[in-house]
Amino acid sequence: MSMLFVSLGALAALLAVLNATQALLGLRLIGPSAGTRPARRLRAESAAAAVAMSGAALAAFGIPAGGRWPALGGAVTLAGWTALVLVRRRFTARV
Repeated sequence: MSMLFVSLGALAALLAVLNATQALLGLRLIGPSAGTRPARRLRAESAAAAVAMSGAALAAFGIPAGGRWPALGGAVTLAGWTALVLVRRRFTARV
């Protein structure tokens, strides 16, 4: 059972690194090269998604470790998803 959570945590950490790289570069690393989103929006969304996925990784790695790590990871994930919703709402209001 703990191997499942470690695997999920590793996947979430990989996605967090991918999103952080997209946020720094302003380029889509996976998907069509002719993206319709401007670099500023891509950076903002990727940064928020990186926070959310970092929290998911922390929660997944925290389950086998025990303690308060899963709760902390859940709070970081919730903050990241909230930021992602706010970023998307802000950019759709401008269009």
